[in-house]
Amino acid sequence: MKSWSATSFGTPRQALTLNPSIPLPTPNLTSTSTALLLKITHVSLNPADLVLLRSLPPWLPFRRAPVPGCDFAGEIVALGGAVPDELGLAVGDRVCGALGLAGVALGRGTLAEFVVVDCGLVAKVPARWGGAMAVGVMGIAGQTAAQMVKGVVGDGGGGLEGRRVLVNGASGGVGTVVVQICKGLGAEVVAVCSGANAGLVERLGAVEAVDYRVHDPLEDHLAERFGEAPFDAILDCAGSQALYANSPRYLKPDGKFINIVGGWSQGVVPFVRNKLRPCLLGGTPRSYELFLLSASGKTAREVAAWVEQGVIKEALIDSEFSMEQVVEAYEKLATGRAKGKIVVKVDNS
Repeated sequence: MKSWSATSFGTPRQALTLNPSIPLPTPNLTSTSTALLLKITHVSLNPADLVLLRSLPPWLPFRRAPVPGCDFAGEIVALGGAVPDELGLAVGDRVCGALGLAGVALGRGTLAEFVVVDCGLVAKVPARWGGAMAVGVMGIAGQTAAQMVKGVVGDGGGGLEGRRVLVNGASGGVGTVVVQICKGLGAEVVAVCSGANAGLVERLGAVEAVDYRVHDPLEDHLAERFGEAPFDAILDCAGSQALYANSPRYLKPDGKFINIVGGWSQGVVPFVRNKLRPCLLGGTPRSYELFLLSASGKTAREVAAWVEQGVIKEALIDSEFSMEQVVEAYEKLATGRAKGKIVVKVDNS
């Protein structure tokens, strides 16, 4: 099979090599195994992939020819005997999901023609969607979006009727899904993005798009526009410390601020500054959560259910690249200008 691996570390062009012919994985498919052997059709790329390429050298003992990639869509080729019947999985089923970052850090990524995953990480692809659309919504981005929204509504679920939500970074891979879920659950969504993407986020359900380039500083505009009718929640998909520090001006006292971007410290600095520092020492008097995803099939299945219910109506695919164009795909991801997800089509048949 073909597989990409990191042979050095740095930028994608410096780090990645396409292996044209390596042995297929040999999964344990005994009566006690919950493994699946998948023929991969599509992989969507995530910023975390770039972080691993830059920060973890491939010569570390636990990374042997590490394969990048977290998200996957594919077809079940074989499955272990202990896969639970309630999952309803069979050979030939189309499934989708994401690997945990720990596994990818160890080098067991998804940019290969065949991959072994545990059945607990997958969900069936919605009947009306293809692999590219499914991987764009049910991988890391969609699962992160789902968990952010659940951070507002709670584990018991429920709707967002009567609530006003601000989504920062609304035109990216996570933001486009967050906007749809919040709108579908009844919230009034205000989206922060560039003016070029205003029409996109409004199509997805935002009642108003705020151009951060025109309104600079953004925080002053939000205070003037929404200070009298503050938000119930702010879901920050871009990582703005100023947005949180100024949030008492436009976020309700019991409102929630949820961030998914840890910055250069991978979350340590914003967690200490915003979560642990008391108000008496200059902390901001608003709830702060830094959300780090743990990928799961359960969350992927929740996202799939929202697709089937029409809460999530579309997958925003910025562009699609072939297996041979992975370096170019990552270079586009690194620009930070993608509208939605960047997808690699692994299976060209």
